[in-house]
Amino acid sequence: MTAGLSDTPPGRPIGLAFVGCGFMADYYRTCLPIHAGRLFVAGAFDRDAGRMASYRACWGDRTYGSLDEALADPAVEIVVNLTDPHSHAAVSHAAIAAGRHVYSEKPLGMTYAQARGVRDAARRQGVLLSGAPCVLLGEAAQTLWKAVREERAGRVRLVYAEIDDGMIHRLDRSSWTSPSGKPWPAAGEFEVGCTYEHAGYVVAILAGLFGPVRRITAFSALLVPDKGVGAGGLAPDFSVGCLEFDGGIVARLTNSVVAPYDHRLRIVGDEGVLELGEVWDFAAPVRLRRRAGSRLARWSERRLGYAPRTRLRPVRASHNGWRRRYPDMDWLCGVRDMAEALREGRRPRLDDDFAVHITEVTELLQHPERRPRPSAVESSFAAPTPMPWAMETGR
Repeated sequence: MTAGLSDTPPGRPIGLAFVGCGFMADYYRTCLPIHAGRLFVAGAFDRDAGRMASYRACWGDRTYGSLDEALADPAVEIVVNLTDPHSHAAVSHAAIAAGRHVYSEKPLGMTYAQARGVRDAARRQGVLLSGAPCVLLGEAAQTLWKAVREERAGRVRLVYAEIDDGMIHRLDRSSWTSPSGKPWPAAGEFEVGCTYEHAGYVVAILAGLFGPVRRITAFSALLVPDKGVGAGGLAPDFSVGCLEFDGGIVARLTNSVVAPYDHRLRIVGDEGVLELGEVWDFAAPVRLRRRAGSRLARWSERRLGYAPRTRLRPVRASHNGWRRRYPDMDWLCGVRDMAEALREGRRPRLDDDFAVHITEVTELLQHPERRPRPSAVESSFAAPTPMPWAMETGR
């Protein structure tokens, strides 16, 4: 069994095994230099020898001959599960049984029951479990969270959020390749569904800001059954849900690969509206539209439907310095937080209960027919803490 919560020496880098060498593995690997001295890749494995060979040729990392070999490597403390979504639960169970801590790409399982099973197995084995998406830990979400804590928009009443990607099945995707040459997995994305793939980015931010979702009223549909890929049935390509939180806060979340591209998140309070224009960009600005303050604000809100916007000072600007070299999101920041949790003897911010909750909410959004509507959400979690560099008070 790997090192326990309090057994990991401070300052020693934590070894990772990437299981799954597909499209997303390259983006995780690209972010590794950001965490130099804290994380290192001990090796990688993929059941597809071709994918694994192209990964090795691109990055030069060691690759394993089997999953068992990867899990037996004493240098591996955290398994980063980057397999296809239908394999997430099985691979996580195997890693947990081998005594390895697990960070899983979303979803933790394809059902709430699967996700609970992974969590319960990790607890029985005494290992940590954490999962994507890590967007809550990024600078943009932390800036938004700080603004909510400081009530910059007053008491929050309503949230509007979109994850619409446009009709991507009609686009030329020939250039959508990862650094090691993997094509964007269109068939898998359409078969799993845009809600399973994308809703978690918003749900994770809102759950961090407002706590667990208590009730959901959702609708989903497959609007374009023929996308020209895949032999199996395709998942819904549109979903919309109303999420109810404690304190009377309601969020409307829309997912689609039909409507024009829109990744906005707007938090409506008594004194204004907080806006994040792109939830997939850690350096995206957070803006505040104040209500009826100056004469210009009152005129703009009455005549134009909005008030002038003020860009809020980001809690940290580090991401801006490496945007040209790295992806817009630091895909490894959740793994880094898990490694720090091992060193510090604490739970990860995106802990097992948080990952289970994201999975349950996502399932209810994509498959509302599985429960009566509105649906009570069964899972819950202890509130995560903001990142230390986001705790400064003042405006």
